[in-house]
Parts: sequence; structure tokens; C-alpha cells
Amino acid sequence: MYEAGEAESARTFVLSDGEVDFLWWFIQGSIMDPGVRARLYAHWGLCSRHSLAFFVVEAAFRPHLIHGCTILYGELMRRAMHVLDDRGIHSLVPGSVARHLLHAPGPCHLCDLGYHERSEGNVPPDRLAQGRDMTNAVRFAADNRRGWLPYVCGRCAGADSPVLCRLHLIEAMEREGAQIAKSQYANIVSISAHLSTFENAFRWDLRGTDTEEDRGALVGAIGWCSGWAELVRSLLPLEGKLC
Repeated sequence: MYEAGEAESARTFVLSDGEVDFLWWFIQGSIMDPGVRARLYAHWGLCSRHSLAFFVVEAAFRPHLIHGCTILYGELMRRAMHVLDDRGIHSLVPGSVARHLLHAPGPCHLCDLGYHERSEGNVPPDRLAQGRDMTNAVRFAADNRRGWLPYVCGRCAGADSPVLCRLHLIEAMEREGAQIAKSQYANIVSISAHLSTFENAFRWDLRGTDTEEDRGALVGAIGWCSGWAELVRSLLPLEGKLC
């Protein structure tokens, strides 16, 4: 059992000039480049730092339309469901193949382009300040806590929870065999279902149909794909218990 202490009053996660500059253009439309989309899909999104950075920047500039993150991680959770589905003909796929498909084949898109916590960029001061502002991201996580808390990886959080992120699921499958994935599949299905509802709620005719659990599933999906360590350290209010 894990019980967190008081949330840190100061956040230490600071985006570099280069990261803010790149991600600002990223959310303007460069994420839709077919080659970029294919790379994001193959690599299970972005690394722990840059998946949080993507969420922070989109929330900073579009607090009521965090659409890019939602679409990307919705696609990835559907992919996870497909990879780990052991029903019907899928049961013929060896566990080693599923484990291999869960691996990212290399560094994340931003890391590969050389963006890191000290990378430089030509970004206007007001845009830099807004892109670094975590207020909207922190508020979103706090307001929708019930939607992501059940999916926090116990190993990332240093807890006794049996829930695993993708990275720790790979490790568990290597040590304990593919059967361990069965215990995680229901969580993946749940995240995907809630996130799909949140994504659909961006449609005008379905506005207001999403719940706290649906919105929080976005954080759950980011954590599952990229690991929870950076999220827990820099963003999430973990007061309470993970069981």
C-alpha cells in the first residue's frame, strides 16, 4: 500500500526554449504530417518527458480543446487493445510477438530531433512563458483525478498496486511470461473506452457528454504509454492511496 504525502508546492518541470518552440508548431498542425503520425504510432507516442510536455503545451494554449493529445493517445490505446487481445484468432499469436510489439523501436520523435531540457529555440517571450505555464495541465489533472488514479502504475509510483504501464508490462512479460498481460487488459479497455467518449465530446452534437472519468482517461493513456514517473513527479496530485 502506498500513501502519498502532501503534494509538492513547487513544480520542477521546466520546458526548454526549443521544446516550447517545437511543440507550439506541433499543435498548429505539424503533428498531422503522415511521417510524423507513423513515427508516433510506431513509438507508442513520446517519451515520458515529451509526452508530458505535449500535454502541458496543448493545455496551456488550448485548455478547452486538448484535441491533439486525445486523438493520438486514443489511437495508441486502441492499438494496445489489438496487440494484447488474446480472444479468437488472436490467441494464436505467440506472447513473444505481443511483447515485441509493445516495444518502441527507438528514441521518441522529439528526442531524435535533439530536443531536451536545455535545447535552444527562437520563440517569442510571451509564447515561451505561456507554453511553460503548467497551470491548465495541473488543473485538468486535479479536476479529473478520479479518471486517472485507478491506472497509475504501481512500479512507477513506488506502490503496491498491481497496475502496470506499458514499460513495466514489457518487463513483467519478460520475467513472468505473456499471461501477465491478461491481468492488465481490462484497464487498457477501460482507458480506451473512456478516452473515446472524451474524444467524441469534442463534437458539437456530443458536447457535454464526457465525465470526469472520461477526461481523466487522457492522463491515464499518457501514463500507460509513456510511463508515470514524470507525471507523478511533476504534475499529479497523488494524495490518497493506490491499492
